[in-house]
Amino acid sequence: MTHDTAHDSIWQMPLDDFRDALALKPMPGCGAAAAVSASLGLALILKGLHLGQQHAQSDDRQALIDEGEALKQALSPLADEDVAAFEAMMDALKRPKRSFDEKAARREAIQAAASRAVQVPLDTARRCLEALTLGHQALSHIEAQFESDATAGAYLLHAAVQSVLLNVDANLEALGDEQTKQNARAAQNEIREQSRALIQGFEAPAS
Repeated sequence: MTHDTAHDSIWQMPLDDFRDALALKPMPGCGAAAAVSASLGLALILKGLHLGQQHAQSDDRQALIDEGEALKQALSPLADEDVAAFEAMMDALKRPKRSFDEKAARREAIQAAASRAVQVPLDTARRCLEALTLGHQALSHIEAQFESDATAGAYLLHAAVQSVLLNVDANLEALGDEQTKQNARAAQNEIREQSRALIQGFEAPAS
């Protein structure tokens, strides 16, 4: 990665450096911030499972922990992938466009970069949905004093879905054919609706 010469990954950055980079630099951007937020949200759900397991061993709870830890490992790298996708798009846009061949090569590079810049947020959002689903399953295995952590984690995951999908909107028009655009829009809309449905399970009933 090239977004920070001192670190190979966002996850190696001190937290205040990451926050300041969000405020001051083109990258990391909203996609990386969403992926980090989602990872933290999943961690809050895992907290309740881990601490519950320390108090009383449960095979079902351990299975959820194992699934959640694997999901955390899959979700976290997507923050760096978002940065890499943005950098690829910037590189494509900087390509020369003087001759016919250069313009054609630039157009092809932009479409390839746009495809990646759409696929990464869709992948991130799908991982968030998996984490939200796991959170639902985890609620019955989490002790009451940790339910607020799990619920907060679910809200972070839901917000991450809505946020990261903004990058689909941002790069959609640079895709090649209309069918590809329609497929991406359909996937985006389906994920948004699934996330809205899942988060309702964490909302407290009105008093």
